[in-house]
Amino acid sequence: MSYFSFSSRWANYLTGKVGLAPEMEVILAYVIEVLVINLLNVFMSLLLGTLLGVFPGTAAGLFTMALFRHTAGGAHSNSPWRCGVITIAVFPLIALLAEYLSTLQRSYVDILSFSAVLTGVVAILLLAPVDSPAAPIISPSRRKKLKILSFIVVLLLAVILLVQRQSSWALARQIQLSIVFSIMWASFLLSKQGRQMFLLIDKIHFPKKY
Repeated sequence: MSYFSFSSRWANYLTGKVGLAPEMEVILAYVIEVLVINLLNVFMSLLLGTLLGVFPGTAAGLFTMALFRHTAGGAHSNSPWRCGVITIAVFPLIALLAEYLSTLQRSYVDILSFSAVLTGVVAILLLAPVDSPAAPIISPSRRKKLKILSFIVVLLLAVILLVQRQSSWALARQIQLSIVFSIMWASFLLSKQGRQMFLLIDKIHFPKKY
């Protein structure tokens, strides 16, 4: 069932325009919905980050998560709406935490950065890529490719952290810590505990009003 009526209309239009098989319409409608919801999640997260005064940190966290998630995968809810609520809540909070801890001495920030990169490497080595029942990774070669790409992503993030460490930009340390906490969050979502957390979230049902 479609969450948005326009996704069905767009899918119906595109199916007829491109000449796809009728059974592809449902799949296309789902893809459109997920894309729209993800864009809405990003917009709402950045909006909340702006209202809280931590837009750069929120953007850095979302960027980090997008890179990590694209290759390593991770736990997620079976409802795009629940995932959306978590995204909108988590990344502005990460940015607020980064702002609060940005006054720490450089040595403590370095320890946090090193710990985050090490955690990411270990999580990828032992767990990545983490797929979902709806989209299992069957091909061993693809699984190997995603693991290698995940290592490259962590290496890229480590370089970004190093650049931010050397930067004289006033917000550099906030950005650095936002990336650090986002790496830790993404690594947690690769773990068994991360998957169990989302299983518990998926069991939450709100009573319907009649």
